[in-house]
Amino acid sequence: MTRAMSGDGIVGGADDVATLYHLLTRINRTLRTRGGSRNLSAGVAAALWTIINHAPIRLSELADRESVTAPTMSRIVAALEEQGFVERTPDPDDGRARLLNPTPAGVELISNARTERARVLAEALDGLDDADRSTVGRGLVILADALGTI
Repeated sequence: MTRAMSGDGIVGGADDVATLYHLLTRINRTLRTRGGSRNLSAGVAAALWTIINHAPIRLSELADRESVTAPTMSRIVAALEEQGFVERTPDPDDGRARLLNPTPAGVELISNARTERARVLAEALDGLDDADRSTVGRGLVILADALGTI
């Protein structure tokens, strides 16, 4: 068993980073599959979440925030728009540009997914003792801060 999997800590070697990345991917996949979001892929759901939390937002800013190219984000937004989760409105500062805003259906979709994912996460955390729960919480805050995501 690796250090990351045994709970002895991660020192920073390539194997440790690969294991940590694998564990984070498994956690994300589990929350996504058990938490549902009406068949949206992780990338599409992430884009919708960003639109909800940063609206109104231009497509270029959304692409930057999601670390994808503008053409890729354009396809994602078109799919969200087609499903009724996002709408484009004129940018009052630039008549050529459009701003992205979530629709009530988009907000509801993410809110329900977040609620269900939170339930799945809460069930897992409930199975931990207080010390482990605190360790997980502190570790995630430290990692998110190191990644600049807080």
